[in-house]
Amino acid sequence: MLKLHDIGKAIGSRPEHELLLLCTRSRSDLRIAGRITCLAEQQLDWDYLLGLAYRHCVFPLLHEQLQTHALTATPAEIRQNLRQRFHENAAHSLLLAGELARIAAALNSKGIRTLAFKGPALAALVYGQITSRRYVDLDVIVQQRDMARARAILQSLGFNAPDYLSPSHNNLLERVQHSVALIRADDGLIVELHWRIAARGFATLPFENQMWKRAIEVSVCGVSVETLSPEDLLLALCIHGTKHFWERLSWVCDVARLLDRRLNWSLVFRLAREAGAERMLALGLCLATELFGVELPEEYGRRTRSDAIAVDLAAQAVNRMFAGVDFTPLNYQRAVSFNLRARRRWVEKMRYCGYLLAPTDADLAMRALPTRLEFAYYFLRPFRLMRKA
Repeated sequence: MLKLHDIGKAIGSRPEHELLLLCTRSRSDLRIAGRITCLAEQQLDWDYLLGLAYRHCVFPLLHEQLQTHALTATPAEIRQNLRQRFHENAAHSLLLAGELARIAAALNSKGIRTLAFKGPALAALVYGQITSRRYVDLDVIVQQRDMARARAILQSLGFNAPDYLSPSHNNLLERVQHSVALIRADDGLIVELHWRIAARGFATLPFENQMWKRAIEVSVCGVSVETLSPEDLLLALCIHGTKHFWERLSWVCDVARLLDRRLNWSLVFRLAREAGAERMLALGLCLATELFGVELPEEYGRRTRSDAIAVDLAAQAVNRMFAGVDFTPLNYQRAVSFNLRARRRWVEKMRYCGYLLAPTDADLAMRALPTRLEFAYYFLRPFRLMRKA
């Protein structure tokens, strides 16, 4: 089993790793600024550094810090490359922020309360500006009872579900999944319409009914939108990161930045316990503390470090993060093993196994079955997964 020092070995093997992590920290004091300058003046593999920043979607932060602390030390072609990508991302971020405001206003005008999730709302809340984070689509949450009306309103704005999803398919997905992707044909913009944070089989989230009461407002380009409270958002981000094996450094950066806020830690750990996601939380916190030097309150830091399996999973994730610029998806068997180990109790592991058999939109896309035969998707899915494996 890996230890915390194994994480240090993975990131300390190349100066490019250290420079990327320092440039993505939320707090930059004189010591860190000096170290960024010193590292940038070394003989670096700049192409490798850029490739890693692009792979992990943290190039806006790298651009900002190099501009501030290592402008003359950064090769001109690297500065130009980063500047161009930064401005392209900023323009896209502004476009998405405007779309989010329009969508939220349309839904709210019909009495459908909406929570902005991730995307521009997260960037505004934890980075202070929407251009410092990379995101390519929008996520909004509505209550399940409002799903039909919300879909109709989004359809009037040009967002539609794939043609192969029939009304009965939509009903099936609402029972077993947590979101549906709606696409605007004109430009390919995707809105993920959520009615849960995660599928029930993946994480049981009893706090979802209460999260509406704890919701806060955040300003996105001067428009106020509702989003998750910091405590609910922290757990949601840790669940999302675990589901995707923490393959992006940007997801850890989100958590680390959120930890700079004043949090009700007893509430966070209670929510994690009720959701059966204590290890997912510990995994996200371990990554944030080890990669970005975030300090947790003593009691909760001790509880995080005491979970040896969470530490081991964190080290595995870091090893994959810094294995190179080419992204290699985790094979299916290792992916299942990772998520099984991310659960402490057998009941949660068994529930996850059930989640693996629940049909997704990819299963529905493979073959259209009549309503009376939709139960067959549960039997067809294992064959698709075996073929994928």
